[in-house]
Amino acid sequence: MKILLFGPAGAGKTSLMRTTCLGYNFMKVLNLKPTKGISRENFIFRGIMELNIWDAGGQERYMERYFSESQRELIFSEATTAVFMVDSAAIDPEVRDTFDKFLTYLFEFSPQVQQVYVLLNKIDLQESKEDEFYEILTEDLNNGFIEKLSFTPVSVKEGSAQHRLIEILDYEIQKNTLSMQRLGKIRHLLDELKINTLSEYLLFNQPDGLLISSTLGKFESKPLKFMKFEIGTLDSNIYSIYQQIMELQKISNLSPLSLSTIVYESDNCWILVKDVSNGAVLMAVTRNKQPEVFSSVMNALTGESFKNLKLYLKSSTF
Repeated sequence: MKILLFGPAGAGKTSLMRTTCLGYNFMKVLNLKPTKGISRENFIFRGIMELNIWDAGGQERYMERYFSESQRELIFSEATTAVFMVDSAAIDPEVRDTFDKFLTYLFEFSPQVQQVYVLLNKIDLQESKEDEFYEILTEDLNNGFIEKLSFTPVSVKEGSAQHRLIEILDYEIQKNTLSMQRLGKIRHLLDELKINTLSEYLLFNQPDGLLISSTLGKFESKPLKFMKFEIGTLDSNIYSIYQQIMELQKISNLSPLSLSTIVYESDNCWILVKDVSNGAVLMAVTRNKQPEVFSSVMNALTGESFKNLKLYLKSSTF
């Protein structure tokens, strides 16, 4: 899926992409240098769909290039989702000309796009004038265009922009038959793990920390409370100690993946977190602390159902 992220310089497009898709915190993107030309980033969203984000630098010299006869078809063709982003605290009437050209070429070369998402960023700033910017972008606009626009005031700093982008991407992949088939298969494999274990299972996508599927059905963590498990890089010397013990027992060919399961304990249950495959992380939450329940989960995580889940995730292509 091609996601076109477009708009004037300084709107926050790259910050939005990196905090949402790559799990960066806001401080890490606070002083990003302007994007030069088109930056293309590939990532797997929610573990079920590969997205190709075209982040278009917004400097005037690049805009002229995007709209030129030699490049407009390359930039605006085959788009699945289009997002236009502006800095609502920096009113610039000239953005309207950019917006008009953007819509014209987008619908010319990607007529399949049904909705254009317009994000009015930086509403956390006191000088934000999102209502005024809305008027600038919509005044006397072609009715055929305006019916396809969805405006949202957002803030990358406060997290509402990231939450909105996740909603947009979720909606787009739900229209994709292949992704929904894949999601159904993953849910079936998780249900197999749940059988006879008195436990619930949740599968997360490690790069963006978003939930892929769970046996709980509809389940959402708070917006942007990314989990982003880093099991293989724990600040610990556990593995080195383990390696020495195995060497004393004359056991070789060890892999760090041998320590890819972590067990947590609460007063009421056990929580087991395990690396699966292709950046996916599985969490099992038991309903009580009975020894047989813990044993059943351990058996499930080393049994045929878990192997099937691992093989499916590993073999899936995007």
